Amino acid sequence: MSKRGNGEGTIYYSEKLNKWVGQFTAGRKADGKLNRKSVYGDTRKEVKEKITKALSDVQSKTFIEKNDITLSNLMYQIIEQQYNSNNISQISYNRKKANAKIIDTLDIANIAIQNITINDINLSLTKIVNYSNSVISKICGLLSATFNSAVLLNIINSNPFLIKGAIVRPKSKKQDKVVEALTVEEQKAFLNTLKSKEYKYKDVFIVAIYTGMRIGEILALTKDDIDIINKKIKINKTLTKNEKDKIILGNTTKTYTSNREIQYLDILQPTFDNLIVNTKSFLFLENNSFIAPSTINTHFKKICKDANIKVVTHKKKKGIDKNGKDIIVNLKTSNVNTHMLRHTFATRCIESGMSAVVLQKILGHKDIETTLNTYTSVFNKFEADEMSKFKNYINTLNY
Repeated sequence: MSKRGNGEGTIYYSEKLNKWVGQFTAGRKADGKLNRKSVYGDTRKEVKEKITKALSDVQSKTFIEKNDITLSNLMYQIIEQQYNSNNISQISYNRKKANAKIIDTLDIANIAIQNITINDINLSLTKIVNYSNSVISKICGLLSATFNSAVLLNIINSNPFLIKGAIVRPKSKKQDKVVEALTVEEQKAFLNTLKSKEYKYKDVFIVAIYTGMRIGEILALTKDDIDIINKKIKINKTLTKNEKDKIILGNTTKTYTSNREIQYLDILQPTFDNLIVNTKSFLFLENNSFIAPSTINTHFKKICKDANIKVVTHKKKKGIDKNGKDIIVNLKTSNVNTHMLRHTFATRCIESGMSAVVLQKILGHKDIETTLNTYTSVFNKFEADEMSKFKNYINTLNY
């Protein structure tokens, strides 16, 4: 057996393992006993280098104990802990689980998190370009949170996602969805059609277009959430789905920042008066059961058809011309859904001159960037209008 100096560890060759073995002490355990560790290598030099590195890490307090927990296992532990401690809502829990399933398809999922390299991560991320940019952002966020937890648990020394320039976030091959809202004329046509006959779920659509609430939030309202005296709505829950895909009442809204209290317009007073008089608890129930948002969406499409509303969405797709050259083809598709009512409300607010900060609070967005990014095109339009006013004003000064 070959020994080194005091505190420098021991190196010897093991006939049984057919390997060089290095042993050293990495401080003491919680019970006060010496924390003895071993490293292995094909050559004495290799083992010596490993011991030197390990002892340096011990000295700088960056030594990491060997841990075989995989990225996937740690990721699910974190998600379950967040949910069980009531730090994320049912909606967030479902979304994180869905994104975790995508991560499970990547090569890095079942590798011990200690052994994952930056190159491994970047190579795996190239496999998710077929998802939307929104999903890619959430996947990267979940991965970063997992590596961050590994740092806090002393499994790894640093989070690669926080190292500048280390991780290359991929861009989706899909075009980002453009936020669609009803034009003023389409909104008038929609409301006039609603008034023309007794459509099912009419009150849901009226509340949506005049408050900007999410459909799940509207379907979760109780009579106690409506303050008739002060004309306010308390929004603190939403409908969601459990793991069996059954509609349930979530304990919170989409995010905790979505919990809010908003003022409602006088035009909604008759609707709420009628709803409150005819209910004991929830405003919108069918056969004593919650109504699925997808059901509301189906009826919304029918009303839009009756109102002759055909919202055109402009998309771009790669194509080939008659000469075989690559070209970009402009496509026009028509697709209406209930989320357009939320966008319509927000668009009318911006058109009226409402600030992004106030709109953020009404819509329940987590931060101002969400509001600005979601309605960039609307804000840009009014920026151009305001610049036009400024230009006309300057011209009147006759400089």
